[in-house]
This record gives sequence, structure tokens and C-alpha cells, in this order.
Amino acid sequence: MKDRIKKTQAITLKSIDFRETSKIITAFSEGFGKLQLIAKGVRNPKSRMSAALQTFVNTEIVFYKKETTELYLVKEAALIDFFNNIHHDLTRFHYASVIADFLYSLLAQEQISKTLFQYALFILHKIDQVQKEELPFILSKFLLKGVALIGFKIELNKCTVCGKEKFSPLYFSHERGGLLCEECKMDDTAVKILRKPLCRLLSGIQENEGGWNSTEINKEDFMNASLLFSNWIHYHNHRPLKTLDNFIKGKAFHY
Repeated sequence: MKDRIKKTQAITLKSIDFRETSKIITAFSEGFGKLQLIAKGVRNPKSRMSAALQTFVNTEIVFYKKETTELYLVKEAALIDFFNNIHHDLTRFHYASVIADFLYSLLAQEQISKTLFQYALFILHKIDQVQKEELPFILSKFLLKGVALIGFKIELNKCTVCGKEKFSPLYFSHERGGLLCEECKMDDTAVKILRKPLCRLLSGIQENEGGWNSTEINKEDFMNASLLFSNWIHYHNHRPLKTLDNFIKGKAFHY
């Protein structure tokens, strides 16, 4: 069957050098989900595609789609958004890295979600432009909505088993994907106590769909929220999100 030429917007998540002048690129596209692409000659200094295929760049890509392979050849690439601040500020770069790692690790090959693509693009714009004090809020917002968009919304307002809304203490179950009350947690040996202030904070971020008047999150709350997300992702994805773990270990915490 002949190659089919396709065009789509895409965010480059990861790239590795291939042979002397080429790259193999993993990109999250609006029209075709997560793609594996080969860009021949892109490492050549004279290549017109090199800037358009950097990590954390929004690009319009034209590629040849074959049914006999999942590695598609890039024909053309035109830069749409470069996100200059992300590329020149280490703190913003680390936050964007978590977004890319999330999409790379949790999405299946060619799993299409136009809503998630647009949301990821929106978040990258935020990371590129907002005050640095707002970055923990932006990342927490993305992780809460991101897991919901792939089908695993975290329940922070009621018991995931019986539906009870007001109870204490609060227990969090990675298996159930949210809160458990005292009675229902007996069947889950892996539950962890969730502090009420952190639960209220995350619930408020989760429900703040219409507004972006983000308040500063202190370091302790952000680290605890990151630990919750990290453990949840590790449980469901069977491997950790390394970039998020780096925040927890202090390797990339420049806030």
C-alpha cells in the first residue's frame, strides 16, 4: 500500500540521535496521538527542520503514514510555538519536563485525545509565561486533569466506595483512585492517611475549572502533592515518573 501523507500539530516529547544526522522523535499529536517519527538529516546544521523538532516545541508536522510500521518518516516540519522561556530557564524547563514525561509514559502509541493535546499545549503556554511562584499550581492542575482525561479521575470529595462526603480521618487509596472513609478502608491494606489541608488544596485546584487566579503553593504542600501523584502514577503505570520523582528528591526543585 502507498504511503499516506498526513498533517497534524504535535508537541515533541523526546528525541534520540539516530545514525549520523537523523533523529527518532516521540511526539504527541493532535490528530494521531503519540507518534514515533524519524527525521532524516535533521541534525545537519543546514536542516530547516531542526528548530521545529526540538523538545517542548509545538510544530505542524507532515509525515508519511504506513500501515506496515509504527515509525513514520517526517516530510516537513514548521514551527508554531517555540516556548522561548522554557528553553532558556532551567526552572521552567523542569516543570515542562514533567508534562512531557507524563504524556510519554502514560499514553499508548497512537492513543488519540484532542482534548488532552489542547490542554497540554495550554499548560505549556502557562509554564512559559506565568510567574515562577505559580508553577507548582500549574503543574498540580495539569496532573489532576491529565489523569482524568486518560480515564482515571482522582476522587477528592467523597469516599470512592460508599459515597460518604464528610468524614475523618481521610484515607487515600491508589487502587480505588481516591478517598476512603474509616469503614471502607478496611478492605484496602495499602491506604495512606491524607491530611485534610492537602486534600482541600488539591480539591480546590481540581474544581477551579474556570479560573486561573492561582495562589502560591508552599514547598511542603507541593512536595506532598507531588508524592501523592508519583505514588498514584507508579501504582497504575507500574513504573515511576522520573521527572516528578526528581522534584521530590530535590534534584530539580528550583522554586
